Amino acid sequence: MSQPAFVEKTVSRLTQRRPVRFQINALTKQGRKQLQQVLTEFFEKENLNKLHVLAIHYAIVEVVFNALKANLKFVAFREEIKKHLHRFKITEIEDLLQVIVEERTLREFAATRIVPDVLKKQVQKIFDLEEKYRTGMGQKLSDDQVELLKRFRLLIRAIDADVKLEIVNDGDDIRIAVTNKVPMLQRDLERIDQSRRRHAELYREGRAGDFFSYDNMDTTESAGFGIAMVDQGFYKLNLDPFKQMRIETRNRETLVTLMYPRQALLLNPTP
Repeated sequence: MSQPAFVEKTVSRLTQRRPVRFQINALTKQGRKQLQQVLTEFFEKENLNKLHVLAIHYAIVEVVFNALKANLKFVAFREEIKKHLHRFKITEIEDLLQVIVEERTLREFAATRIVPDVLKKQVQKIFDLEEKYRTGMGQKLSDDQVELLKRFRLLIRAIDADVKLEIVNDGDDIRIAVTNKVPMLQRDLERIDQSRRRHAELYREGRAGDFFSYDNMDTTESAGFGIAMVDQGFYKLNLDPFKQMRIETRNRETLVTLMYPRQALLLNPTP
């Protein structure tokens, strides 16, 4: 489907109060551009303030990016567990691995054996390779880099670690849901929550910008700057981000929901 036809069809569904759903394998420049066009045309047709499009577009892209990264991180996490099991010369590794990653208590215990920086470096490496490949620089990758990229793509497909985006316009609210089919580690969930609460504290003090300063920078994995920017967008709409953005982790999936009340997005909202 051509880009104009895709945008037109998507906007039409939204204005008819019909949900739109996408399966996302990568965040391409073209995909981000299409999403922004969809939001812009939808806001025009619904008489909503287009000044809010940028913040909502950023929020969706950030949450989708985090979901893609989480899937890749979970695959890297599984591979690290495998390495540990091999060191103990355990047989039936695949069966035991499946039990560990599906049972929350065992999964969290396994996470204590794996240094976060190990996963962070592996995830960043794969994302860098994907970016080079998708921007036409695949020929510059070494044979080992190509094989590494192929292996992780296969591993992601093997566990059905896909990302789904749903946008629903029910008349009163615009709801955006991003689901990825891997659980979030408790340490990551807690780190995000701590970052959001620190940002909220600074916002209440009128010092939200300090959250992004060097002195306040969290140098550990997942400093939460992206999610804090999403929260900032809600604050600008006079909304409580802790009510409007929910992060739910389940045994086999993570769901992030963004809620934008129509009243807050109108060109001339009533007091």
